[in-house]
Amino acid sequence: MPPLASIAQLRSLVAAWTPPPVSRNGAGTATGVPGIDAALGGGLPAGRVTELVAPGPSCGAELVLASLLATTRTARQRVALVDAANGFVPANYRADHLRHLVWIRAHTLAETLKCADVLVRDGNYAVLVLDLRGVTPRAVRQQPSSVWHRWRLAVEPTPCAVLVLTPASLVPAVPWRLVLRTPATLDDLRRTRSSRIAALTIEVERGQTDQREELAG
Repeated sequence: MPPLASIAQLRSLVAAWTPPPVSRNGAGTATGVPGIDAALGGGLPAGRVTELVAPGPSCGAELVLASLLATTRTARQRVALVDAANGFVPANYRADHLRHLVWIRAHTLAETLKCADVLVRDGNYAVLVLDLRGVTPRAVRQQPSSVWHRWRLAVEPTPCAVLVLTPASLVPAVPWRLVLRTPATLDDLRRTRSSRIAALTIEVERGQTDQREELAG
């Protein structure tokens, strides 16, 4: 029989890499991106971590963030953004869409996760965004699985929806992983921002139809 410490470690490891059951959290917080809101049954689910993978700089992550900021501003909801690699450029967004945003520039991945842990427990934010796109995938994968597991447990009882922006599939045990695989073309860049947001193609890498129905309530 293995020692108790080993059993506890094994359980922690399994839990960290196993998606939790999706509970009924209502329609969620709308992002204003039709492809995302449709995939999630209305919006980002509260108490859950959703990963949005953007493999390239022109895949649409900035459009998603712009739409989320505009939509939550209209709904008078507060948003926190933890910027792991100083990639957020306020000048790219309308000034009135930033009034409800708390922007934190972290210096390391460990600092990013610590800031996120504090913010998600605050209870005043509808959405917490972690932008990890400037962090190397290797650095993210080197984080112990127990770190993600503890953080996921901290998110679950809160009303906060968490969106993690990554350059690749990196976050373990997420119930929802959405992927932006189609880079923008020159013709796309000539279109208005709103039309480009409406045309974003979202690939659901995790999650099933019955989970969407549960989220929709």
